Amino acid sequence: MTDDDRTGIGPLVVGVDGSASAGGAAAWAAELAAAQQAPVHLVHALPDAAAAAQRSDWLDELAGAARSAGAAPVSAETVRGAPAQVLVDRSDSARMLVVGSYGPGARSGMLAGDLALELVGRAGCPVAVVRGPAPTEQPRRAGPVVAGVDGSASGRAALLLGAELAVALGTGLVALHARPGGSTAEAAALLDAERAAVFAARPGLDVEWEVADDTPLRPLLDRAGTARLLVVGQRGTAPPLTMQQLGSTSRALVEFAPCPVVVART
Repeated sequence: MTDDDRTGIGPLVVGVDGSASAGGAAAWAAELAAAQQAPVHLVHALPDAAAAAQRSDWLDELAGAARSAGAAPVSAETVRGAPAQVLVDRSDSARMLVVGSYGPGARSGMLAGDLALELVGRAGCPVAVVRGPAPTEQPRRAGPVVAGVDGSASGRAALLLGAELAVALGTGLVALHARPGGSTAEAAALLDAERAAVFAARPGLDVEWEVADDTPLRPLLDRAGTARLLVVGQRGTAPPLTMQQLGSTSRALVEFAPCPVVVART
C-alpha cells in the first residue's frame, strides 16, 4: 500500500474513516497533491487494536483513486490510536493535514466536528477541513482562493499559503482585509506591505485586494460562498481570551464556511 517516496516533499496527510466526507477529503487532497507534485498519505486510526489490524478494502480503493487522480507517491495505513493524536503526530512532518468536515462529532448547526476543531488547534502544519456547500455536494472546483489579511504574522502566513495554493490550482487569489471603522490610510499601508510580500513570493499571480468596513467574519463568510477554498491564520491580531490556539474568527469559519477552509501556521 506504499509507493516509494522520491519527491523529498512532505506529504499531504489525510485522516480517513470510511465515511463519504473522509472520501471527499481524500479526493480533494489527491487533486491538490497532483498539482503540487507532493505525496499523499492516508491514515485510518482506530483505538481498538484488533480492528486496526484488519485490512480495509475501502482504504485500498481510496489509495487507488488518489493515484488515478495523479497523486504520487501514495501510501495508506491503518494504525492503533486515538485519531486526533495520531494525526497530530503525523503533522510534524506533513506538508498539510486534511480531514473531512461532516461527521458524527458535528453538533447541530455546525459543519465541522470535534476532531477537525482539535486538529486546527494542535497540528504542527496547515490543516484543511474539506466540505462542499452541503453534505451531499463535493467542494467547488472553480472560484478563487480567498485569504484573510489582518497584518499579523498569522495573517501573513495565510496570505502566502493562499498564494501558493492559488498558483498550484491555477486560479486567482482574493486578499481580504476587514476592519470596522478603520482609516483608509492604515488599510492602504497594511495592504502595501502584504502586496510586496506576495509579489516577492509569487510575482505572476493575479491578486484582487479587497477592504471591507466590517469585522472579518461576515465578509469572509460572504466570499466563501463562491470561493474554491478559504485560507485563514490560526490567530489574528486580537489578544487571546483563553489559552486556546485558534482565534474566534478562524474557528467560526472552520465551523460554518460552505467551502474547504485551510488554517495556516505561522
